[in-house]
Amino acid sequence: MWKVVIVEDEKPILDLHARLLETYGPFQIVGCFESPFDALQEIPNLDVDALVLDIEMPRMTGLQLAKNLVENGIDVPVVFTTAHQQYAVQAFRVQALDYILKPMTLNMVKRLDERLQKYYGQRPKLSNKKELYVQLYGEASIKIGEQLVKWPTRITEELFYYLLLHENKLCYKWRIIDDLWTNGEEKRALSNLYNTIYRIRQLFMELDIPIVIERRHDGYIMNTNKSIVIEPKERPDARLLESKGYLWAYRWISIG
Repeated sequence: MWKVVIVEDEKPILDLHARLLETYGPFQIVGCFESPFDALQEIPNLDVDALVLDIEMPRMTGLQLAKNLVENGIDVPVVFTTAHQQYAVQAFRVQALDYILKPMTLNMVKRLDERLQKYYGQRPKLSNKKELYVQLYGEASIKIGEQLVKWPTRITEELFYYLLLHENKLCYKWRIIDDLWTNGEEKRALSNLYNTIYRIRQLFMELDIPIVIERRHDGYIMNTNKSIVIEPKERPDARLLESKGYLWAYRWISIG
């Protein structure tokens, strides 16, 4: 059951979307707000899996609301709803899981469920299982088949390596920030962390790799679900992540 918050300034549309989600999908509506300002105050106190935000709202748009929530530590995916397609490019810059035209339909409810399953790594096992081939030593690399994975940003790749080396172990967010965003301003570093986690989840959703990054106890745990193949060292003296030069990696002497 996905816990969802809806923010929509048109009451009939708000009621319709809440009814559709709860009636025709595995959704529990844990909050409905007509005012983005009320939503901004209350959402941090709620247990939420996804946000459904209207883009065109007076005084604060859905895009501005999403940006403010990320800066306040909310790291859940956002589904933007609007009557106008021109906002699509802007929407996908702010942790957008999907962008749909309103009013919502039954097909959109089903699609949202499917995208959340993929995003959180809960989709059914595929008959043709896909795997990542990871070289951790020397010239470090991550491939799917024969192709190198194309990372959205360098920090996205670095955080993946970091979580992989801590697989199935809780990584507290402040420790991650200390290691990867050293000397960064606190609020900006938190926003960077949440956006980077989101980008990793989006990437593996697109690649159909069942890797799960779970929020727990003010931190994250990554479970690769046996979708990672660690390649043998190419030379005996190769060092961990040697080609990457990550400062935190020097603390590791060996892996596995």
